[in-house]
Amino acid sequence: MTGGEYRGLGDIIVTARPFDEYAAMFDLRDDDLLAGPVLDCPAGASGFAAGARALGADVTAVDPQYECGHDELVARARRDTAYGNRYVRENPGTYAWGFFRDEADHLTRRMAAVDAFDSDRRVHGDRYVAATLPHLPFDDRAFHLVLSSHLLFVYPDHFPYDDHLGFAREMLRVASGEVRIFPLVDTTTAPWPHLTRLRADLEGEGVRSEVRRVGYEFIRNGGEMLVLHPA
Repeated sequence: MTGGEYRGLGDIIVTARPFDEYAAMFDLRDDDLLAGPVLDCPAGASGFAAGARALGADVTAVDPQYECGHDELVARARRDTAYGNRYVRENPGTYAWGFFRDEADHLTRRMAAVDAFDSDRRVHGDRYVAATLPHLPFDDRAFHLVLSSHLLFVYPDHFPYDDHLGFAREMLRVASGEVRIFPLVDTTTAPWPHLTRLRADLEGEGVRSEVRRVGYEFIRNGGEMLVLHPA
């Protein structure tokens, strides 16, 4: 979890975000969640599936870390959540306060998301699928809505352009409605420099896209999501 040669947060961490944060990030309404099956990709140790399931949504979470033993993954999620909170404390100019009151509230609510993940996966383990983009074990158009949080665009030192394009194509393959990707900046607040190129390449394949502002911003300049409409 050290930065090493990577900028910003450094290595990819297992994130844990509560349901209400997902709703704000992706501008989600109950109708969005109840219109058809939803995929969270990658889901990490978030509480989204638990919260959406409580509303009656049909939710599947997918993440490569689900290959780990459950207790091991929960322990790692707690460590990574504490690491992420420490990064927030050490880089105050990178973050905007509003959704979270302060650093302590950030830690409390993220740890609560780990608790929600822990409880839900113990009951609904079959809805947490181990897989890695760009190879998802789902049929074409299996999900009405695909959500992708804090992977694409956030770790530009880990994934070159072709990986981003491949990830987007695979999520589009399994989507019948929309793919929503958030945010469009990395952990230093820098926008991903190839977004125009990505949208143009996907448009050439019949995919419509839009950049949509949402009512949430935690990383500064990070208040927008990319919405993709499958061909």
